[in-house]
Amino acid sequence: MSGNEDSDSSRDHSSKKESIRVELEYPKTGISERFLLLKPVIVNPKTKTSDSDQEDKDEYNPITDLMRTANAIYEYFLPAELQKLLGDETQGTMRNLTKYRNRRNGTGFIKAVNEFNAVVRSFKQDGQMASNARRIRPSYELVCHILYQVYSRTVAPHAEALNNYQAFSNHVYGEINSILIKEFIERTNITSKSVFIDMGCGIGNVVLQVAAQTACEAHGIEIMETPCKLAKLQLKEYATRMRAWQLPSGNIRIRQGDFLESPEIHDALKRADVILVNNYAFDSTQNQGLCQLFLDLKEGTQIISLKSFVPIGHKLTERTAHAPESILRVKKFPYYTEAVSWTHNGGSYYISTVDRRPVQRFYQRLMG
Repeated sequence: MSGNEDSDSSRDHSSKKESIRVELEYPKTGISERFLLLKPVIVNPKTKTSDSDQEDKDEYNPITDLMRTANAIYEYFLPAELQKLLGDETQGTMRNLTKYRNRRNGTGFIKAVNEFNAVVRSFKQDGQMASNARRIRPSYELVCHILYQVYSRTVAPHAEALNNYQAFSNHVYGEINSILIKEFIERTNITSKSVFIDMGCGIGNVVLQVAAQTACEAHGIEIMETPCKLAKLQLKEYATRMRAWQLPSGNIRIRQGDFLESPEIHDALKRADVILVNNYAFDSTQNQGLCQLFLDLKEGTQIISLKSFVPIGHKLTERTAHAPESILRVKKFPYYTEAVSWTHNGGSYYISTVDRRPVQRFYQRLMG
């Protein structure tokens, strides 16, 4: 991203369009982005008219993006004295951004953006912005905004292609939403020193969110070509935008392939601290194949799954002691509405921790 980067996918450089674009400064020196001051609307094919009631809520709105970006820079990157200089929601430049946006006053809005940019540039010139950014640990809200920027420029234009998968197969497409990923991060205590792996990463949303929130080493593997291509597009855009925001991006690798067969993933699994497996639609063969991989995990590795790998009522016996699931200590947790993309209802997820001590004690008793 550079000062010449446009926030819409069009490259129409007509004088009319150029006259309604405005640049916004990002935290990194020399980086800004041009936003088109138009919002998307749906035109009724019968009446050939459009109005605010027909706005497509799923369409990318560059004005909304600009406003949210400016507010994030204001809240997270600027010190109190500069925030005071820019005002707040009741007065000053920040109030003018909202006021002129609501009034659809392009001239006033551009003036307010330019005033905002001047303050940001002054803070960047003497290196204070860079110094301040190094102390920032991205909040969940800031990460969600950045990932929205990434998604809207890479995946959104191709979203229909993600629907072409056989229902209830091992390769069915579905995403775990950001609010549940936030809970996963907190519950498993992922840090910048952790190694995280998403087994079946889809378009890469989870890998990017975990890395953005924690700056950890994060791996994703996806067998289906279309989601994996979009995941790699997202990764490229994500890296560019995290640099623009002056935030650590983590060490991320996304691969296309079968996680049961990938040597690279098998090597990473030996170092993994937290593994996510969205096995909601996996058949028993796929789940058993995964369990075999778990035998090589280090002690204490945590596996998050949507179905338990440990059968209900599983007990250690001479017949089961050698089974992979016998080294897993599992806990069940609830999730609630809007946590996953494939249902509006709640459900459960499981965290299985590698713990070989019960099996070791069992064999010690047998040897008596």
